[in-house]
Amino acid sequence: MLNLLNRKKQAITISPHIVIFTIALLISLYIFYQIREIVLIFFMGFLTMVALNPAVNRLQKIIKNRVVSIIIVYILLLIVISSIIALLAPPLAHQLTQLLKAIDLPYFQEEVSELRFTTQELNQIVSDYSGSINTLLSIISSTFRSLFGFIILLVVSIYLIIDEPHLHKKIGWLTNKKRHFEIARKFLSDIEDHLGGWIRGQIIIMSIVGFLTYLGLTIIGIPYAVPLGLLAFILEILPNLGPTLAAAPGIIVAWIHGGHTTALIVFAFYIILQQIESNIITPRVMKTSANVNALVSILSILAGFKLGGVIGGLLAIPIYILARTIYGYYLQYQTKIKPDW
Repeated sequence: MLNLLNRKKQAITISPHIVIFTIALLISLYIFYQIREIVLIFFMGFLTMVALNPAVNRLQKIIKNRVVSIIIVYILLLIVISSIIALLAPPLAHQLTQLLKAIDLPYFQEEVSELRFTTQELNQIVSDYSGSINTLLSIISSTFRSLFGFIILLVVSIYLIIDEPHLHKKIGWLTNKKRHFEIARKFLSDIEDHLGGWIRGQIIIMSIVGFLTYLGLTIIGIPYAVPLGLLAFILEILPNLGPTLAAAPGIIVAWIHGGHTTALIVFAFYIILQQIESNIITPRVMKTSANVNALVSILSILAGFKLGGVIGGLLAIPIYILARTIYGYYLQYQTKIKPDW
């Protein structure tokens, strides 16, 4: 008892290195938050790089020039996108116009069709809706910012693809050990396989689901099949959640134009399409890409929407794949445990 009472008090000391590391970490997180938009553009440029780099590498083996290969790949990509827009724009515009006409808003249609105002009435409208004009200017401004951001994204992705064979050597800023260079090279190779494969596979699945939605609704006789198919294509970017969200508008349109029986038929069509997508299309397309569990996918997307809005939801799975790969390398090279995925 006396020994316990007379035990010497032990002083708790904190290493200066821990204090310096903590301060540096907090400063880094603050800087990272302040430049989050730049980081986002860089990350999206990185995603573009890992998606297009395999095509560039294959073409480079043929023409023996990386820069020319990159230019050809980007030109082909723009041609494909322009061709798709040219094919979809006329029927999409026509069916969207018909859809808007089908919406029963007689007061709005009457006001728009007449459009007869005196100068005094115009001044009153400008005064009453100045807030709307400011909103319009804000939309125009955000559009230009989006266009500028898109151009910057392309530039970043091009530079990343040009420098891709040497990206692993950038860790020379931190270390010059040959072993670390080899780990970095293998890490980037795995990221390209998993993340790039997932992106390319997702684009293929989106295209297939969008086309099948258009084809099925056309066969059933549902109007506005083009915009509904395009909606299915866009929402498929949200794995597992997208098909469910895309089904609701199609069922509603079917019910309005064909009644309960047609709505049930369309409902059954979407159920069958979702089963085909989840059990046949996705496994076959994604068999060589990163395996992302369906539950993890849904939780990641929901967390992404909560933390970062629409952009957060869209980038949730790529960020998860990147974080999972980093953690896997930590287990493999620090704790000598090889991850099982």
